Amino acid sequence: MSESYDFIIVGGGIAGVSAGYFLAPCGRVLLLERETALAYHTTGRSAAIYTQAYGNAAVRALTVAGHEFFT
Repeated sequence: MSESYDFIIVGGGIAGVSAGYFLAPCGRVLLLERETALAYHTTGRSAAIYTQAYGNAAVRALTVAGHEFFT
């Protein structure tokens, strides 16, 4: 059985899953991940905590800008 997709994303970390989320309304998305679970490594663990005081000025600015989305 052959499947077709509009978007193929390699990697199920926070970036890949986020991309899939935003692309899903635009077409069929295939998310490929080597591990048995999405966000298995560092991004899965670090994304569990939201703190506006983490990182340098650029990282803090991006974190603050994403507050509404994360909540």
